[in-house]
Amino acid sequence: MTEKTPISQDFDSLSVFEFLWKWKSQIAIVCVAAAAAAALFSSPLFIKPKYRSSVIFYPSTTNSISKALLNNGGVDQDPLAFGAEEHAEQLIQILQSDVIREEIVRKFDLMKHYDIDENSTYRNAQLIREYENNIIFKRTEYMSVVIEVLDTDPKLAAEIANEIGRLLDLTKNKIQKEKAEKSYGIVTQQYVQKQREIEKLNDSLNFFRSLGLFDYQLQTEYMTKELIQATAVESNETARLEVLRGSNIAETDTAIINSRARLAGARQTLKALGFKQEQLAKYGGAFNSVRAQLDEELVELNRLLNLYQKAKVDATEVLPVKFVVNFAKPAEKKAYPIRWLIVLLSTIGSFLLSIVVLVSLENYRFLKQKQALNA
Repeated sequence: MTEKTPISQDFDSLSVFEFLWKWKSQIAIVCVAAAAAAALFSSPLFIKPKYRSSVIFYPSTTNSISKALLNNGGVDQDPLAFGAEEHAEQLIQILQSDVIREEIVRKFDLMKHYDIDENSTYRNAQLIREYENNIIFKRTEYMSVVIEVLDTDPKLAAEIANEIGRLLDLTKNKIQKEKAEKSYGIVTQQYVQKQREIEKLNDSLNFFRSLGLFDYQLQTEYMTKELIQATAVESNETARLEVLRGSNIAETDTAIINSRARLAGARQTLKALGFKQEQLAKYGGAFNSVRAQLDEELVELNRLLNLYQKAKVDATEVLPVKFVVNFAKPAEKKAYPIRWLIVLLSTIGSFLLSIVVLVSLENYRFLKQKQALNA
């Protein structure tokens, strides 16, 4: 009976070099086959190459044109300043909105371009997955925003990227304009209403002016002076007439005639001033009230006019929401797939996998031999 020779050295004691040298042919065949397969299956025959186009821009800090340009001495926003992180995140949220995606899908007929069956139950889910896989929005470390588009057509990729950038301006301005137009309508209504109220107050003042009331304070001071003068003239002329008549001077004398004329003028003045005093006493309070209310309303009208002008600018004018650094251009070199990287990773993966398989085979053979010796 032949004695079985036990294994003198187990697998774990083999050096890596000895192991690789022992199986060098098999490992080489697997690696070469894997590299060839990776090169073949990553070729345009199986994977359509995709080209990358990018739009790079910085967000703007300006949300309101009126605050940026018509702040009337306040703290103005600089319409030329670049936005911060929060502005970039806001723009990314708008870029990811359904409004922009649906418009891009419609304009470039992406359902057909991505070869999605329009009769499929999950066509929308497939479309969104393809869209998100090929169109990426991200913020850079420099606070800029990048729109990246991958497509099999380099020209189409550039067109989509630039169109998304254009739609970003339209979409954000539309959102802001809807609110601005509502604000403009409210302010316009208030401004027109205030103008009507002021017109009514002016009509009331015109009525008082027709009665001779123009400035209560000045007119009161003026009439007080006139009353004093007219009263003094009346008193003096009355005394003068008494003296002249006491001197038996004829009534036809020039001195008496002149004195009587001055006395009549003074009494006429006192009568007219008395009527004006009655008018001031009767309407003066109402006149002052209307005048004070008109002054207040004019201040309010000026405030509303300022708001009206700002709201009109916000509702009718627009500013770009971004500063474009680079517009998208058709790429000359494909960005996907990276064949050399696929071949390299496939070869490395095959190399490691082959080692694992060979190690398993060696251990399996060792166990079989050990079981045979123990039998």
